[in-house]
Amino acid sequence: MRAFLIAVLFAVTACGAPAEVPAEAPRAALSPTDLAFADLVIPQNESALAALALTTTRDSSLRPLAQRVEEHYRAELAQVRAVLAEAGTQESDQHEGHDMPGMITAAELAAAAHATEADFDEQVKALLRNQFEEARTVARAERESGTSERLVELSARIDSTRAEFLALLEKP
Repeated sequence: MRAFLIAVLFAVTACGAPAEVPAEAPRAALSPTDLAFADLVIPQNESALAALALTTTRDSSLRPLAQRVEEHYRAELAQVRAVLAEAGTQESDQHEGHDMPGMITAAELAAAAHATEADFDEQVKALLRNQFEEARTVARAERESGTSERLVELSARIDSTRAEFLALLEKP
């Protein structure tokens, strides 16, 4: 009888019953600011990577800086994409083909690729300078208004590294 009462008690209170596991873990919500930040970081970094790749085709004094920047940019892209994936949000291409601050256009890349050796580094420096400065602007907006802890942390790193890259870019 005692065993029966314990069994009834377990059944009524659901003690010892396995907890229901949701079929899918809840997704981290991203604010409009977070989404805008991600939507800008991805094309900014990708266009800059294309400019950095040009330094490998020339005898460029920018090659060491380009290698350093490339490492950061690839890691940032992976992080932004991971946050988007975890939130169940697809990557946006809403800025594709746009001539926006911080985006290096196909025409600018072509001009740099066809620049004379004497002009090449200066053209690429100008493109990177603009990209670094605009990346800091975008990062500051995320730091001030973003809600995703991971993206706000990333924005702080972007602001800091772009300041560092700007200083390196200006060294003779």
